[in-house]
Amino acid sequence: MDELLYLGVFLLYTIAILILGKHGFDKTDELKGYFLAGRNLSLFPSIASFCATWFSAASLLGLPGLIYEGGVSVLWTTAIAWLLGIVGLFFLSSKLYTYNVVTVPEFFLIRYQSKLLQVWIGIVLSISYLLYVVIQIRGFGIVVSEMLEVPYMVSVFLIYIFVLYTTFGGLHSVARTDIFHFCLIVFGTILGAILVVNEIGGVSGVVSGFASFGDRGTDTYLALFPEGGLPFWTLISAFFSLGLGVAANPQYAVRILSSRSKHVALKMIFLSAFFLVLIYFSIFVIGIGSRILDPDLQFTNTDEIYPYIITYLLQTPWKGILLISVVAAAISTANSQLLIMASSFVYDITLPIRKQKSPDSTIISWTRWVIFVFATLALLIAFTPPKGIVQFSGHVWGIIAVSLFFPLYGGLYTKASRKNALLSTFGGSLAYILAFLLIPKEIQPAYHPVLPSIAVAGFLFFLKGGRLNASFYRT
Repeated sequence: MDELLYLGVFLLYTIAILILGKHGFDKTDELKGYFLAGRNLSLFPSIASFCATWFSAASLLGLPGLIYEGGVSVLWTTAIAWLLGIVGLFFLSSKLYTYNVVTVPEFFLIRYQSKLLQVWIGIVLSISYLLYVVIQIRGFGIVVSEMLEVPYMVSVFLIYIFVLYTTFGGLHSVARTDIFHFCLIVFGTILGAILVVNEIGGVSGVVSGFASFGDRGTDTYLALFPEGGLPFWTLISAFFSLGLGVAANPQYAVRILSSRSKHVALKMIFLSAFFLVLIYFSIFVIGIGSRILDPDLQFTNTDEIYPYIITYLLQTPWKGILLISVVAAAISTANSQLLIMASSFVYDITLPIRKQKSPDSTIISWTRWVIFVFATLALLIAFTPPKGIVQFSGHVWGIIAVSLFFPLYGGLYTKASRKNALLSTFGGSLAYILAFLLIPKEIQPAYHPVLPSIAVAGFLFFLKGGRLNASFYRT
């Protein structure tokens, strides 16, 4: 019976995506229309696109499993660290919006007058987002395999088709489907929290479940700062890797640039913060409640815990909505990052190297071909994916943090020179690679490669150097 329910929900979802995804195919032949939706998104579509892009498979699939296994203190190295990034986005929004750019790497060209910096940031984004799209494909594959009882390889091929279709239309299509995905994510996580609590026996059942942790000798499970818990350096690693990585992440900068006005961009960040906290709280309830429902689940991978809870421990006809909300999170992040990845490769790497102007329609056509190539490459990698979605995503955010944070924010708020920006991004990236190779993997959760590399990036950025002429600096 559950299989027919899941199939029905999945078919309805597919029909909705087919209808909504075609919106941008004939919307525009201009680059700003294709890459930034004409910089004309109103407040609600901006909020929906921002939040739908924020919540990936790492949040909706990986986080409940980590909370189930590790307890409340996991929030420090996940949700709280992620939310730290939104503080930086408040500072980013008003300054960045004044730049008339098509892509985020183009900001580095205009601000520092450096094609090398534009090309390098384009390379960083192309590689980083390719790895992160693999995470979304893996998350989709796990959930759809559970829903439809099909092999993992069949499931990941389905997301490949969905992502290609919704990305080909540019940000118009992505933003349109993001509204639908945002509603699914909000509804699915809140509903999931309610259903888990009801399955336990309501609020009284939750209270009794909390008491049972002490009876089992696992009372530290509910402690935000458990004795002998997370080392100090683990917390610092998470804040630098996830917090600064999110703050510098171009997928959120693109949402700022695509807003109708600077005022809309600021309101988008402020109001989105409310929804982020609400959804993270629901995920927290799901993770803790799942532990109360069945404290003895054993999985080799925490990413498989939440789908198991939904399928086998919740007795409700609404369980299909819970699983499809994870699918929505995976696709809404994958298509956004695939579009940025392709635009970075075409607009910020190949065009500056070619030194030859091309019509907008030709650039958009190339971008669609690159979307196809990158999506196919991500699909092939996803057949043998990395284990541990959240942990793997930490390295993606770490690379973005050390490569972009200081040149981006420093470019907006200081008069730092091109030389300092180049030293920072190249030095930080090299330091990250060396730290990743030299720090043993077993202690990387505590001493993350981002710790020495972000220090190197910051030191090189603020080294005494030349200053740009005032005409190149925007206030």
